[in-house]
Amino acid sequence: MKNIPKTYEIAIQASIEAGIAIMEVFHSNDLGVIIKADNSPVTKADIISTDIISSYLKETHIPIIGEEDEPEKYEIREKWSKVWIVDPLDGTKEFVKKTKEFTVNIGLVENGLPIFGVIYVPSTQELFFGGEETGSYKFIHKVKEELGSQINNAIHLPTEETPHDTIVVTGGRNTQLSFFNESPRIQKLNYSEFTFIQLSSSLKFCRIAEGKMDIYPRDYPCMEWDTAAGHAIVNGVGKDLFDINTNKKLTYNKDDLYNPFFLLI
Repeated sequence: MKNIPKTYEIAIQASIEAGIAIMEVFHSNDLGVIIKADNSPVTKADIISTDIISSYLKETHIPIIGEEDEPEKYEIREKWSKVWIVDPLDGTKEFVKKTKEFTVNIGLVENGLPIFGVIYVPSTQELFFGGEETGSYKFIHKVKEELGSQINNAIHLPTEETPHDTIVVTGGRNTQLSFFNESPRIQKLNYSEFTFIQLSSSLKFCRIAEGKMDIYPRDYPCMEWDTAAGHAIVNGVGKDLFDINTNKKLTYNKDDLYNPFFLLI
């Protein structure tokens, strides 16, 4: 993608630098694991990544909602026309278990809608970015190559498509498919069978953007920072996230930062 806005390039650079720092902790003997009040883990990598991303994004003068930061009160946030929504280490549980299904998520939201997203996969150096207006793209980050040229030469997504008579469904470790075939959007699809593949973190959005997978049903809780970046990226390939109960598109910077259960299709 050529002529990328400077704001977007800053977010891409931030995700890469954060990812490099995350891998340094990953390969160390001290992850610095602490269990938070909600019983979820936070590590040294989460904190370092948060600091790196914040230091980059402050150049944009756009406020940030991040997993590891206390959010501003809604009376303040609702006045923000634009906001970054950041998960500095999505898939912390996988990180602690020493699997490689973790990502860095940076999403840009305008008036409640995702307009640009970056997902970096530190273990494979895959970088996904884009939105509805720009389209979505992917490149494998190379440390010794100038970032601008890597962005300019990024591959336009999707890169492949699954057969029309087969649906590839992805979900997290807790996904139940009880509502899947009951969705009106699913019933409109013409397919003879589906395959279910479990993935952690925002990798699900990445594989759908590539065209390797088709649908992501989510029927257990997650937060806005889990989806904002990926939502923008799948918008760039013509897909969207819909509230399972209302059938409306997901929005962001809400009073309650929890997402409703949704279907990505």
